[in-house]
Amino acid sequence: MKIVYFFSLILITFSCNSQDSILYEIDPRNFVENKIILSEIADDITYIPLDNNIPFTYFNHVITPTSCYIAAKGIGILEFDREGNLIKKIGSRGRGPGEFWYGMEFAVDERTGNVYVLDHGKVKVYSQSGIFLRDIFFKEYIGGYGMGGDIEIYNSLLFIPDYLSTGDSKYCWVFLDTLGNLVAKKENSVPPFHTNIVTKGSIYRFENKLFYYNYFNDTIYSISSDLSINAAYLFAKGDHRWPRAMIETNSQSQFQSQLFKLFRPLMMFETEHFIVLLYAYLERSAISLIDKKTKKTFLALKYEERPGSMVKSKACIINDLDGGMPLPNLNYYVEDGKEYITTLINPFDLKVYISGDEFKNTVPKYPEKKKELERLVNSLKETDNPVLVLVSLK
Repeated sequence: MKIVYFFSLILITFSCNSQDSILYEIDPRNFVENKIILSEIADDITYIPLDNNIPFTYFNHVITPTSCYIAAKGIGILEFDREGNLIKKIGSRGRGPGEFWYGMEFAVDERTGNVYVLDHGKVKVYSQSGIFLRDIFFKEYIGGYGMGGDIEIYNSLLFIPDYLSTGDSKYCWVFLDTLGNLVAKKENSVPPFHTNIVTKGSIYRFENKLFYYNYFNDTIYSISSDLSINAAYLFAKGDHRWPRAMIETNSQSQFQSQLFKLFRPLMMFETEHFIVLLYAYLERSAISLIDKKTKKTFLALKYEERPGSMVKSKACIINDLDGGMPLPNLNYYVEDGKEYITTLINPFDLKVYISGDEFKNTVPKYPEKKKELERLVNSLKETDNPVLVLVSLK
């Protein structure tokens, strides 16, 4: 009996270890219509109007414990405090010394306060006070004419990914120190190919790990603080995946029809409870939330007709906390152990929504917050700068 028990224990242990080693496979063909709304994942929402001293439109934003940084189109990087007051402008668009031409992607080193702005083949480095410090060149490491698509500061190193978008990439990513010296690299295993559809993958941080994927690999990688690499998740294989080839068609409509059939994992992040994926596939554009424990999938979206579009839904999460606008383009960050999702909304869109029947007829979880939101929106001008939205997760 003892021998039988011993071998049974070995079998059970081996079985558990094997199960744990199986990677979760993300497959949009299996996403079912389980709707999820904001109150199911969040318990509070805050709106912060941003200072109007410098009018701007935006690309993206970065939240730190003290500030909100925004890439302002054609202007530079704007830093606001957490009350929405403008602190300073960092850098500017141009071709002169210390200026950048693109400036859509950037990262902030929370340790030093330095700001790293991605430009064509190089990174512009600015001090916490906004003084230009130096250029860091990376063109030799990145395919597609060395453009680069993202940037991150990770453990005081500069992380520059290559999403293999033009099929000629040597590396999936490189790590440089803050003087531009190569520290580590990940060789690209995808053979060279030619394509006429440029794509962009995604990177995100969670629990002091950095995650990376592109459209042409099956693997979503995790990178640990010692720069070791592991497979975290997989994209399911199939005809829905992005092709490593040219899409040959006779017309623009045929080209769009081919793209329509492809899975587009546009952006991804994780929270304590969910894998969150903004994606488009067939008629659906949605945010998929995958429960980490049960692997049950939920969808956040809003159906709407778009003239000339084959996609029948918008990726957003319905806001039933205060009845405000559905929230698109979500970002994630953690502060003092508390999780948040964030987004930016234009006052014009807010005012249109608040004046409509959808808002007037909604019965939110917090009716008093609906009144607060209405007062705030009525105090804004249509031409005011965007409003930062902070959502506190459960």
